[in-house]
Amino acid sequence: MIAEATRAKSGAEEEPVLLPINAVERETGVSKELLRMWERRYGFPAPQRDAQGDRIYPMEQITKLRLLRRLIDNGFRPGKIMAHEIPELERLMRAQSKAGQEVPKDLEVELLQALRSRDHQQLRDYLSHQLIKMGLQSFILDFLQHANTIVGDAWVRGQLEVHEEHLFTEQVQGLVRQAIGNLREPTQAPRILLTTPPEETHTLGILMVEALLRLDNVDAVCYGAQMPVRDIAQAVTRHKMNIVAVSFSASYPASNAVNFLEELRFKLPLAVDIWGGGAALRSTRRSIEAVSFLHDLSAMRQAVLGWRRVHGVG
Repeated sequence: MIAEATRAKSGAEEEPVLLPINAVERETGVSKELLRMWERRYGFPAPQRDAQGDRIYPMEQITKLRLLRRLIDNGFRPGKIMAHEIPELERLMRAQSKAGQEVPKDLEVELLQALRSRDHQQLRDYLSHQLIKMGLQSFILDFLQHANTIVGDAWVRGQLEVHEEHLFTEQVQGLVRQAIGNLREPTQAPRILLTTPPEETHTLGILMVEALLRLDNVDAVCYGAQMPVRDIAQAVTRHKMNIVAVSFSASYPASNAVNFLEELRFKLPLAVDIWGGGAALRSTRRSIEAVSFLHDLSAMRQAVLGWRRVHGVG
């Protein structure tokens, strides 16, 4: 990170570290497109410019962007919190932690210790043990609910580096994929295509959904990340899908998410349901006719039950 930073010197004094936009995207999980949109709409972030005219960001703004991303993940609207200073954002984070379920202290200690070991095998062994001990459903609904909060909050506080957060995500995804592969083949409708749109690389959410739906004997298939509308439409026709579920993370611009779902709705027959989920959609008040927004795992499972009732399945 430091190697990519721009440092300006004045005599013997060294100016604060300034990061280019690519580094900011990596360090905060906020896409370059979203950073520019927030800059235009809210006046934050407020980057400086280097000698070539490119955006460069001071570390204080990186800290605020991390806090904003976590709060938006938790359902806050960007327009409501963008003007807050760092102490107020930290207060909101603390209030969110108190309002949520208490994170077991031993879990926090064990998980952070495994992450800081810098030994990917030790981390995988720890996560694998939890999965075997708890079973896939409890691992997703109970363990990962806490673990994702622990990792995200530790990253915001600077206790974990961004590469350690990425390592956690990759190890979890590998284990969940392996567990899904060991499940029996599903036998009941609906057939659900799970994916993300172009430029959305976060797939942990749709993997968690796929695992839970497969445990419910639902014929859900994860098609991976970054699937264009045309490819989704072709897959729906060829594989006779009943539902398309698309996930948008907090770093994906909400307006782009809505536009993508609108285009998808136009391309697919009304007989095919479209479900949108993820943190990006929590920050929009827009709605789309014949498209459902589902904001958590329980809502997804309830939507499946509703579909089965309507279509006389089960």
